[in-house]
Amino acid sequence: MTVHLTFDNENLAKAYDEISNSQFNNGTLLVEKLEVKPGQSILDIGSGTGRLGRHINELIGDTGSFLGIDPLEERVKIANDKNRHGNTVYRIGVAEDLGFIPDSSIDIIYLNAVFHWVIDKEQALREIYRVLKPGGKVGFATGARELNSITGLQHITNKVLSEGLYKQAVNFAESTQHQHGLTATSLVQLLAGSGLKVREVQIKEIERQYGSAQEITRFFEASSFGNYLNHVPDALRPQAKSDIEAELEKHRSGDGWLKFSSYTIFAIAQKSLSIAA
Repeated sequence: MTVHLTFDNENLAKAYDEISNSQFNNGTLLVEKLEVKPGQSILDIGSGTGRLGRHINELIGDTGSFLGIDPLEERVKIANDKNRHGNTVYRIGVAEDLGFIPDSSIDIIYLNAVFHWVIDKEQALREIYRVLKPGGKVGFATGARELNSITGLQHITNKVLSEGLYKQAVNFAESTQHQHGLTATSLVQLLAGSGLKVREVQIKEIERQYGSAQEITRFFEASSFGNYLNHVPDALRPQAKSDIEAELEKHRSGDGWLKFSSYTIFAIAQKSLSIAA
């Protein structure tokens, strides 16, 4: 099982632009850690519908430059439709191939809720290293697989899919979470192996609240661009979604909200000022 980009569509892209508050909030924290300044050149890998990019535009001002790339055409279209800045470009692209960007030309690169989707992470990091200026920084915000698999929404989903008619039909090894998710250790190993200097790694627990279980599954469908429950056989997927929603509803708190915590890895790495550094 792999990630399918062709599952995305206009409705999923629009939904993501409307309901991706949690990922946007993580992105603003990541950008704060990167200390983005006016006049800098920024590359957003996996820029989606451009929500975080529009925030960055306010930080870099008219003297900076912003490039957002994403492999999903519908999301790039929304980003371009909402772009009001002459120093900003959104285009289709992938992390593994930045050949259109000159060597040592970018001050700041970030991947917000993206790196776990990148198939060839080593190649992506080689490209990131190449296009970063000496002293340039790259930031990552990505789910902590080792914690999210045993708590919160992922834990509830796994519990449902481990029982009843799903027990023999679902192969957890085929889930995108299992295949492409990152632990903090694996992320640090990848960064260190790329030649980047790891400057900061933090795992942060973040609580999110939802009005309904349907709101939760809608977010997962939109944020996974149609790959949600891809490890469940097609014939069982609608029932699995319904059963997961029913289980989620059991966790409604006294104030009426569904509240769940998840764990995000924030990591900052830097390219040395010189080879000898």
